[in-house]
Amino acid sequence: MTHNPVNPLHNANRVKIGVMAFNCSLGSTVTTDPLAWELTWPNNVALAQMADTAGFEALLPVGRWRGYGGETNFNGSTFESFTWASGIAAVTNRIAVLATVHAPLVHPVTAAKQAATIDHISSGRFVMNIVCGWNKPEFDMFGVEWRGHDQRYEYAVEWLHLMQRLWTETNEFDFNGEFFSGKALWSDPKPIQSPLPLMNAGSSEIGQAFSARHCDMNFVMLRQKSEDADRAQIAGLKRMAVQNHRQSQCWIHAYVVCRDTEKEAHEVLNRYVRKNGDWDTAARMVEMFGMESATLDANVLDAFKFHFIAGHGGYPLIGTPTQIVEQIDRLSVLGVDGILISWLDYLGECRQWIDDVLPLMEQAGQRAPNKASDNL
Repeated sequence: MTHNPVNPLHNANRVKIGVMAFNCSLGSTVTTDPLAWELTWPNNVALAQMADTAGFEALLPVGRWRGYGGETNFNGSTFESFTWASGIAAVTNRIAVLATVHAPLVHPVTAAKQAATIDHISSGRFVMNIVCGWNKPEFDMFGVEWRGHDQRYEYAVEWLHLMQRLWTETNEFDFNGEFFSGKALWSDPKPIQSPLPLMNAGSSEIGQAFSARHCDMNFVMLRQKSEDADRAQIAGLKRMAVQNHRQSQCWIHAYVVCRDTEKEAHEVLNRYVRKNGDWDTAARMVEMFGMESATLDANVLDAFKFHFIAGHGGYPLIGTPTQIVEQIDRLSVLGVDGILISWLDYLGECRQWIDDVLPLMEQAGQRAPNKASDNL
């Protein structure tokens, strides 16, 4: 892969940092807490520019078409991913901007044009996050076929192959595949980046194979059973990529509660989860993600719900700045290359991360001193 030096995903930082899910109401917290994320465009711009100036590497929107109902209707209000990425790319300077695309819901000719457009708006900082499909109520909105799990990946392979041809072919071409056909296919301008970086969160066997063969970033959900298991999971994903003559970064989602004391951090966490959490919606989300409550011990089920409320099932980084940097170091040793963060109060807590956590990450050798604010 020929790396675009403009795209910060290729920089030398041992631990890369991004922000995710702020294109959706409540972000990643399923709570009625008064500090929960308020979705407005000015808030999105302010957060994106704050992360950009601080030298973060990535901004990832969630692809969401409807909420989860209940008291909070979690993620019920969202900015569409490609349109969002266009706007965010135009108001930032250095950070990589992603868009999340549900392959079965967007034709590859359309997606190819959208991606190339954003890559030009961003001067080569765009990354596409490919989702093969999992949320049936959203698919029902579009009236599209709900394929079996493995066939969704077969569809995505052809979808991606056609799109990549549109990004690279210098002449019109006909296409006649299992899922797509077309005559005199063409798209111009081509993306600035060649190839354009791709991300995927496949966790099943076929999903991991898809990511290893086609993607540059694997969005991993650590199972957190043991450090050895997490290390083996990440090593396996990277080994599969090498076997396919690729290199793949492993990124995780982490929800962060950072305070001056560990006690205060846990008090805030328990307030917005235990006191103000939308537990009914969390129970439905657990079921949607395939965690059958009938087969789980009550304490295990409670822990799953807790993590969904706290940060949509992400990895918990809870404590003081020093404790969090120590936790990040352990994640780096496991093979984690990047962390996509969500908070309860995105604007306030991102500012705190920049002021209190980033300097410690630099001291720990996880990141080089920030130069992103130079010459702005």
